[in-house]
Amino acid sequence: MFVLGFHLTLRRIVRMKVLLPGMLAMIALLCGMPRVNADSQQSTKSQAAYARFLSQAEQLYAAVNEGKLDVAMARLAALERQFRSLPMQGIATAEGIHALAQSVADMKRTSVALKPDEGKWKAGAAELRLAADELAHPDRPIWHTYRTVFLNDLATLEEAMPLSTALPGPVPESVNAAVGQLVEHYRMIRTAALLHSEPWIVEKADSSVRYATRIVQGETLTPGLLRGIVAPLREAIIGLFPGQKETSGALVPPLPMPPSWGWSAMMGSFIVTVLTWVGWRRYKVEQNTGIGPNKRREPLDEQEDAAEKLLKRWKNKK
Repeated sequence: MFVLGFHLTLRRIVRMKVLLPGMLAMIALLCGMPRVNADSQQSTKSQAAYARFLSQAEQLYAAVNEGKLDVAMARLAALERQFRSLPMQGIATAEGIHALAQSVADMKRTSVALKPDEGKWKAGAAELRLAADELAHPDRPIWHTYRTVFLNDLATLEEAMPLSTALPGPVPESVNAAVGQLVEHYRMIRTAALLHSEPWIVEKADSSVRYATRIVQGETLTPGLLRGIVAPLREAIIGLFPGQKETSGALVPPLPMPPSWGWSAMMGSFIVTVLTWVGWRRYKVEQNTGIGPNKRREPLDEQEDAAEKLLKRWKNKK
């Protein structure tokens, strides 16, 4: 009896050893299922919230471009309510959240102006639509198609540059207009880019745009120094976009581009180009060390106001 009982006990132990891993795996699976289901439900809710936010942004964009400002005001109020209910944990960086909140606030300030600026209305509506689309479609956002727009902007800027053999003098109006146009386009995608990219990538673009704007605002410049702004702009702006083939057909039309002035683009001297690059790097150091403007948004806004004045001046001369 003792031997028989021992064998039965041994068989039970062996059977338990065989069944135990499977039982533990089943328990772990059952315990993990609620967590997986909860995460899936949260993701679905987030996507639904982003889709509603995009819908309001699209309706706002349509109302602004149709000139229906009363409708646009109502759409903006609805968009602000949707913004307050967005799941912010789905946005990767605090900078992205701040940029989106700033875009909504800027649009509200534009809407309550005594004399609404149609250009700011359209630019702000486009900015919000691109940002909302980035949240709803992070894999294929519309703003990625602006890569071609910026390549055209840079080509226009290069064509507008004076010949490298020209004497020092005032900045050509065509260069001012080209830089102003590029700044407008950059402002339009900046919030969407911050929702998508690492902050330092956007900060690099901010620095290059501010530096280029400061250079063209100079009273008298050598052609070589002026031409040197193109390379940093190209590197920083195109660096915002993932590697892809050039595409055309952005669903959000950019602001009208100034006509080409037909000037030949020529390469400046190597020494002047290097000095220009060093100047740009020094300007970045000044920004990072607190010398001069040290806020991310405010310096860009100030330069954009100047660019906007230049664009208006150019339009008045047409």
